[in-house]
Amino acid sequence: MQRQRGRSRLRALVRFLLILGFVVWIVHSLLVQHYKKQRALVDRLVDRVDNRDAGLRGAAPRRSALPDDEGGFEVDFSDNTHDDDNYGNEEELNSTLRSLKPPEPSSVELRDVTVREELPRVSRRNEASRGGVWIPRDWGTRERGKNAEKNGEADAECFPADRDADSGDRVVNPIEPLYRKAGSGCNKRETIPGLCDVLNVLLPSDGIERAVMLVFGGEKHQDTIALALAAADKTGARAVLFVASDDDAAATAAKENVPYIQPDCDGPCGRPEYVAAAAILSIGSDVLLVGRGVELRGPNPLINIPGLRGADVEGVTYREGMFGDVVGMSDPAMGWSAYSQSMAVPNILSSLVLLRATGESIRLAVWLGEHRDDVDADVALTDELLMPAHDARQRSGATFRLLPPKCFRHHKSGAAVVEAAEGFPVKSWHGDEKSMFSFGTRAEDPNKILSSETFDAARSVVLRDGPIGAEDDDGNCAAVDMHDRVGPDPRALRYIAAPDGDFPVNCDGDLSQLCKIVGRVAVKRQVLAAVSNSNILYMLGLFLDGVAAANITNTIVVALDQKTADWCKERGAPYYHRELKSLTGATDNHATSGLKFRVLHEFLSVGVSVLLSDVDVVWMRNPFGGSRLVVPTIESDPDRVHVDAPAIYGDSDVEGMTDGWDDVSAYGFAYAGAGGTPMRRLAARNSGLFYLAATKESLRMVSRLAERMATERNTWDQTAYNEEQVWMWTSEAPNAGNRRSVPAGVSQRVMNYACFQNTKYLFRYMRYDPELYDGASGRSLRPISVHVNYHPEKPQRMVTLIEQYLKGERDAISKWNWGEGMAFAKPCLARPKNSKEGDALMEESELARQILERMSVSGEPGTWAGIKGFAPGEKGALVTPWGDGKWGVIPPKEVDGDDRIFVDFSGAKHMVHSDQDRNGRSNGELHLISTRCTDGEKVDIVL
Repeated sequence: MQRQRGRSRLRALVRFLLILGFVVWIVHSLLVQHYKKQRALVDRLVDRVDNRDAGLRGAAPRRSALPDDEGGFEVDFSDNTHDDDNYGNEEELNSTLRSLKPPEPSSVELRDVTVREELPRVSRRNEASRGGVWIPRDWGTRERGKNAEKNGEADAECFPADRDADSGDRVVNPIEPLYRKAGSGCNKRETIPGLCDVLNVLLPSDGIERAVMLVFGGEKHQDTIALALAAADKTGARAVLFVASDDDAAATAAKENVPYIQPDCDGPCGRPEYVAAAAILSIGSDVLLVGRGVELRGPNPLINIPGLRGADVEGVTYREGMFGDVVGMSDPAMGWSAYSQSMAVPNILSSLVLLRATGESIRLAVWLGEHRDDVDADVALTDELLMPAHDARQRSGATFRLLPPKCFRHHKSGAAVVEAAEGFPVKSWHGDEKSMFSFGTRAEDPNKILSSETFDAARSVVLRDGPIGAEDDDGNCAAVDMHDRVGPDPRALRYIAAPDGDFPVNCDGDLSQLCKIVGRVAVKRQVLAAVSNSNILYMLGLFLDGVAAANITNTIVVALDQKTADWCKERGAPYYHRELKSLTGATDNHATSGLKFRVLHEFLSVGVSVLLSDVDVVWMRNPFGGSRLVVPTIESDPDRVHVDAPAIYGDSDVEGMTDGWDDVSAYGFAYAGAGGTPMRRLAARNSGLFYLAATKESLRMVSRLAERMATERNTWDQTAYNEEQVWMWTSEAPNAGNRRSVPAGVSQRVMNYACFQNTKYLFRYMRYDPELYDGASGRSLRPISVHVNYHPEKPQRMVTLIEQYLKGERDAISKWNWGEGMAFAKPCLARPKNSKEGDALMEESELARQILERMSVSGEPGTWAGIKGFAPGEKGALVTPWGDGKWGVIPPKEVDGDDRIFVDFSGAKHMVHSDQDRNGRSNGELHLISTRCTDGEKVDIVL
């Protein structure tokens, strides 16, 4: 029985071996046949290019980079290949080459906002160049590591659910995979010669890999080439190219039989890996950048990357689980507003980046590839993807999210597929070489940024037409001209209402009343909207005074109660009556502020773009452009009408005012977060003043914000507003408030803080900037708006802003301290400690000497506010029409060394200084200005 069972097993084994051999023979035949087809394609391509080069240019035929016995083929030619049926004579070729020159950037005029068409700008090389691509002939069939075959098709189960889910209705428009199409369409698009045909070899239509892996970086070419070989021999990846930065690198790769791509730039490439990536993206393939010490764990990363998930770029950060932080700051000198917020996000690691074949990614890659400054690659990538555009600096609008952390993580994290290399060291915002972060365990002091005072970038914008003059030369706050901007072209905005279609739209049902108001008031499909209730009608009146002076005719008040609606109707102000209640039912400013997002959802839904403004904003120019009422009139030309150019850029979904006070705080800087994590940080953008283009992305953002304000009891609307723009997005926590998984996809711009001012910048910095402000002469930068957000005396400060900028009262704002309270409050009340000190100060004061001398010469009392009878005398004696008093010298240390006099009578205290401007033109009279210490009222004194 045992012998019979043994013979049965032997027969079964023989049958198995025969069947296995037959299967192996079939598979081998198919592979050989496929390889022969690919080899024939390659040989035909090389022959065609060699023959064309020799016949048309008289050049020697190009040869493989390696002798035939070493096995290899090189595609390295200057012009684009053509199909045999399309191939013609030299004139036809030259005509084709002329047609391939990059077109001039196109643009469409949309409501005075210029938006470029979404045409990726990738430069072509029509002349002979050294750039090209090369793959060994046996790359697809070469003998690889023992685990390569298993890993090459291994699904690492990187995703908790369907790998393509969770797009959040964010539309990403991929470039068509041209390299898989027959004909010359791809060849016309390629920017590195031979790339289309090489991608056909690396990514065959029956393959399972989903991107091309570009291996780059490393101080030694050999180290990076070893990483490329590891990708093939360890993970089984096939679509792998080594990025050769120069001829030596290309020669080394060819010698090692490693496929390479050598991008060609006019001079050294800024970052060759991005130049190569742009070339591949532009013909329709996604790109996985792998470099600088990345560790490959086994499973093929090219089959484990996610499909489109609502983002143009995916990557990993320095520290897992850090999606972003709210970093509070405490500035005690500001008093009431000592606390303010900033936002910080960890750096994106440039060593492991997935770029989708979209227009946004192409423009991003082109910019990063062609431009390199002293910023390292991690910072450059993070800034382009997460930091807002500002002034002349524009962004591509590419959206970012995190790669699935189970499989793709940071250095030494235990990822299942790939671990990124360690990030670059980061220099602190002030550029001190001693402050290079070592990124140990300690975070940087969050208040360190409060010492920053760098204004060059914003100042250069407002002074671009020359210095600010005494009359109408009051600075340029217009958007920087399109041709003067730098950075990748921004993506086209996806408007809810087609620019050439009906407006407003979606007007059925509850939105019909809003459509009537918008249709009547909107200018170029834009409105300025302010949300108000009856608690703040006085400030609403001041707000509308500024709006009227700036001639912003497309203003709508959103009235949250009937009393406000009636008030607007009596005043003749356009209004939209929309009664809403906050989550808590409260009606104070903080509670009602969150309601704005529900209102904005309605406005955007009908297709109108909205500049949302709190009512504690004073408007001085028309941000949409147009004539404004110049108050006061220009003395030299009283009939002149001043016209402002638009200050809204219109190239982003969101343009927001910043709480930052200088270039660094407003536009972004390096910061070491918890555990020393390298981060990018910037001051919060204020949720009381921002512009939303009526796009699908903006609508998605306000929808989420409205939901959060209705459900998150302790969330500040400004915090949520910033989170929705800056935060990282992941699939790991899809429903956790500000940790939501899907990016809203908004493109961002921060407004110039010298034009859309907050009151910290105005009162603490701008009015002491001699290039922008001179109170004595009345010379001042005229901002578009000032938001009284940093100070508690909101209506009072609004009044002085209106007095100075809209009514022409010189230096009216000087009465205010840059912190809380009056600027003159403390020095105005200061007095000598005793009579001995008072006598000594009188003897030292030049102003006191002038007063006594003038009284001695004239022999007559002077006037106080035009009323005669004001007579200061010796030893501090004082006679006034309202009774006797006392005068003397304020201790100079209390007034920063200035010469100031105190005058006390009738229970009121005053501070007096010389009117230098009028004294220079007077006939022996002494002109003084008095400031009352209780309220800052100013009166003239003439002796």
